[in-house]
Amino acid sequence: MPTSHYFPLNYGGFKGEQNLVQDLADEQIKLFGTDVYYLPRKLYKDDQLNDVIYSEFSQKLVIEMLMQNVEGFGNSELVSKFGLKVTDEINFMVSKRRWEEESIRLKDVDNIVRPLEGDLIFFPLTKDLYEIKFVEVEAAFHQLGKLYFYKITAEIYEMGNENIDTGIAEIDLIEEILTPAIDLVMVDGSGTDNFSKGEIVTGGTSGTTATVSKWDAPTRTLTLITRDGTFVEGETITGSDSSAVWTTETFSTLEDPNSDYDDNKYIEQGADEILDFTEQNPFGEYGNYTGSI
Repeated sequence: MPTSHYFPLNYGGFKGEQNLVQDLADEQIKLFGTDVYYLPRKLYKDDQLNDVIYSEFSQKLVIEMLMQNVEGFGNSELVSKFGLKVTDEINFMVSKRRWEEESIRLKDVDNIVRPLEGDLIFFPLTKDLYEIKFVEVEAAFHQLGKLYFYKITAEIYEMGNENIDTGIAEIDLIEEILTPAIDLVMVDGSGTDNFSKGEIVTGGTSGTTATVSKWDAPTRTLTLITRDGTFVEGETITGSDSSAVWTTETFSTLEDPNSDYDDNKYIEQGADEILDFTEQNPFGEYGNYTGSI
């Protein structure tokens, strides 16, 4: 027998009932949730291959979310062959209606119709950045014919070479502490002015740019982050704001001053004792009687 036409279909929905359920969901999130910063990722892609070459987080959105996972945020530390890896996980719930109301404030961000994988959430309670790994868009599975909230699964963000410039001091400080860095030691007497923290410096020969994290004048050591290339020894480094000009003496691309567990240098030294990287033909010299290989 057909369904009764006196009652609306569950999947057809009735606007009054839908608004009631949405109001109840919004009220619960506002009462028991917390305000977080949502940071959308802006991608810069290669024109030819459409590959992502750089990304930054320069915008922020304050919105209330309900934290669902309260048991140690996952307790998922593990020891892998690459060392200790912390993948603490956290689950949030955000209102679909509130997201639509607040997300229109974001500018120059594509496809922001919902929270996106790859974007970041700053949680004030732990003062950590979490990267969104998955967004469940059908958690309630269309109750009364409508979706009312998104369920977000996020993990502790592993800092890469992205630029974080939100204007919020406690968020931007994370970039300075965790972003891979490099120390450049300058030639004694090659300059007089001091570099300014946060300014952009440019290599005179390589054209590489980076952001100043710290300048130690007594040791002539310049710590840089978010560089887009590799500097060369003996080139001049010029500050965009301070106009300071110094000449590089030494630096190592294998050492990261922002990491206490960086083993790149020791791995490279160990590999040099085992493998001969000057070998032009790693498969042997058979047939290479002319020396062309």
